[in-house]
Amino acid sequence: MQRLILLLVVLLSFNFAHAAVWTDVNSWSPAWEDRFSEWVQNNWQIDFFARKKLPNGQSNPYYGLRTDCADTVYSMRLIFAYENKLPFVIQDPTAYGKTISNQMKRFDRLNEETRVKNFLLYIYDMVSTKSVANDTFPIAISRNTVRAGSLILTTAVNHHSWTIKEMLPIGVPHLVYNSTVGRTSGSMLQERQSWPNPEWVFEGDQTAAGGAGFRYWRPAEYLNQPVWKVPGYSEEQYKVPLKRWVKYAQSRLALRNETDEQMMTRLLKVTCQGLQGRVHAVNDGLRALKSTRGCMKYADYDTYSTPSRDQRVFDDYVTLRKTYRDMVANNAADLSLDLRVRLNKIFPYIEESMVSETRKMAPVSVDGLSVCTTEYLPGQYMDLAEFKRRLFAGMISNNPMDDAQYRWGHLRGPSQRARSCQSWDVWVPNLKQD
Repeated sequence: MQRLILLLVVLLSFNFAHAAVWTDVNSWSPAWEDRFSEWVQNNWQIDFFARKKLPNGQSNPYYGLRTDCADTVYSMRLIFAYENKLPFVIQDPTAYGKTISNQMKRFDRLNEETRVKNFLLYIYDMVSTKSVANDTFPIAISRNTVRAGSLILTTAVNHHSWTIKEMLPIGVPHLVYNSTVGRTSGSMLQERQSWPNPEWVFEGDQTAAGGAGFRYWRPAEYLNQPVWKVPGYSEEQYKVPLKRWVKYAQSRLALRNETDEQMMTRLLKVTCQGLQGRVHAVNDGLRALKSTRGCMKYADYDTYSTPSRDQRVFDDYVTLRKTYRDMVANNAADLSLDLRVRLNKIFPYIEESMVSETRKMAPVSVDGLSVCTTEYLPGQYMDLAEFKRRLFAGMISNNPMDDAQYRWGHLRGPSQRARSCQSWDVWVPNLKQD
C-alpha cells in the first residue's frame, strides 16, 4: 500500500513538473474574438492591477503588477486567453522564426496561478512596442474591426501604444494604457476618451512598414509571416492625409454626433487627465532624483523624463484650442455661457495665433472659473489655464535632472545640475500650428 501511494505521488509530481502555463481547452474563432471584445469592454478597467479584491469578493490574482505601455497591451490578450483556456502565442523577439506560448515549461513545479503570474512577468521582460508590431496587423477603419480589444500603436520614433477599451458611439476611442514604470510607480493604469495626435502616432512613417495606427492580433498561424498575408489586412489608414485623419476615422466609426458642449467638456477632461497624470510622473522622477548621485544614466533618464507625456498634453491643448477657435468663428452658438467663460480663461486671445497668445498671457490664479484645479506640489495648486501658460511658454521641464521648481516652471531651466549632465529628447512646444 505504501509503495502504491509513493508511486502515485511520483507520477503526480512528474506530470506537475512538466505542466504548461495552462492547458488549452478552446481555440480562437470569430465567436471567441467577439467574447474577447466584450470582456475588454466590461472588465478592462484602470484599476485592473490595483484592486485587491474582484467584484465577486475573491482576491485579485493580478494585484500589484506594474506595466508599461507594451506590457498593458499584452496583458489584455494574455489574461483573457488564460481565463478562457485559449492559446496565447506571440513571436519570440529574441529568435527569428520562433514563438513564445503558454505551452512553455519554464515554470514547472509551481501551481497554476503562480505559473501565470510568472509567465506575465516573463512576457513583460521580453516584449516592447517593437514586438507589438510583429504580433498584430493593420486593420480597416470600421466598427467591425476597430473595437474593444484592438489597439493603437505609434511608430518606433515615439514607441507608445494604447489598448482600445471601447469605441464610443460618437466614434472616439476609450483608451486604457500606461507609460514607463519607475521605481515607485503604482499599478493603476491610465485612460482617455480622445484621439492621439495622428502626426505623433505616424511620425516618420505613415506606411504599413511603420507599424503604426489601428491594429489587431495576428492568428498564431500567421506569426513570422509577411503581415500582408494576414486575413483582414488593410492599408486604408495609411492613405488618409494626417490633417484629415481624425475626422475621417471618426466619421467612419461614429454612430451619432456629439454636441459642441459635450465635445468641449470631453476635451477639457482629457486635458485635465494629462495635467493630473504628469503630477504622478514628475513625483516619481523627483523621488528618483533624490537617490541619484551625479548624473542619471540613459535608462533612468528615459524612465523619468517626460518629453512624450508633455507632447501629448500639449497636443490635447492644441486640439482643444483649435476646436474652440472654430466654434468661436461660428459664434459658439451651442456652448453655454459658463463653459465659454472658463475656456476664455484658458485661451484669453483665442482669435490670435498661439505665438501671440503665449506672449500676451499673464500668470493665472486659481479662482471660481478654474478648470481642473490640481495640487502639483505639496500645498501648491494650478488650473488648466496656468499650466497651459507655462507649457506653451516653454517653462515646463521634462528633464529628470531638474528639481521641482524647474519641472513645474517656477524657474526656467535647465538647472545647474541638468546643464552639467547629458540630456536626451529635450522637448519644446511647437507653437506654429495655427
